[in-house]
Amino acid sequence: CYIMEYFYFLFLALEFVTGYFYVSRPGILKYKMAASVPFVLAGAYLVIVTGRFTPYALLIVAGLVSSFIGDWVLKYDLFGMKGLPGIVFFALAHILYISAFAVRVPFTFSDLWLIVPWMVMLGLEILAKKKMKIDLGATAPAVLIYAMIIDAMVILGIRAAVLTMNGGISVLRSVVLIFGVIMFIISDAGVCLMMFDSRKDIKIVNRIFKLDPINIIMYNGGQMLIAASVLL
Repeated sequence: CYIMEYFYFLFLALEFVTGYFYVSRPGILKYKMAASVPFVLAGAYLVIVTGRFTPYALLIVAGLVSSFIGDWVLKYDLFGMKGLPGIVFFALAHILYISAFAVRVPFTFSDLWLIVPWMVMLGLEILAKKKMKIDLGATAPAVLIYAMIIDAMVILGIRAAVLTMNGGISVLRSVVLIFGVIMFIISDAGVCLMMFDSRKDIKIVNRIFKLDPINIIMYNGGQMLIAASVLL
């Protein structure tokens, strides 16, 4: 158990190092991809070392791999839509995560109320886009569909975490998943600002912060936490 945790934290340390190199050299693809390797390795390692070749764990790892590919192809355009290949692979990653959550805790009719917070999230995102005057151009329909999918992933991820919380260590594992999905969607907000609004900074409580460091911490950190959720 301790050896397993030791190697996981080695992957986490590697994530910090590769993330630092990417932030120091923003826009260089090889550094971006290097920063995405640790969370894929961490997920695969935890599955192999624990022998948890369950549908849940395998779907999570598949989602991590799809995210890795999304990082690679996000710089490309398709059909006049900026970053469309990357958006497609990230959407696939979220669908895989949603599938994992559904396998872990099957949906019931009583879960229909979750449509309400899902609609609230989507509405707030649309309002924020209008208020900040972000022009998505031809990519707007794809971004809307993507937002619908990631919002569902966040809500269903939190649902799965809460419903598998049985006390003791399972509480920590559930909290890890909750933080992971929330950090992911925060990072996506930063990506949207950088891609479609050409913003490099953001103002928070009268202070200016660089978006790149925030994004790398939220995205790669969130993915590392999602990878750890294979232990659920």
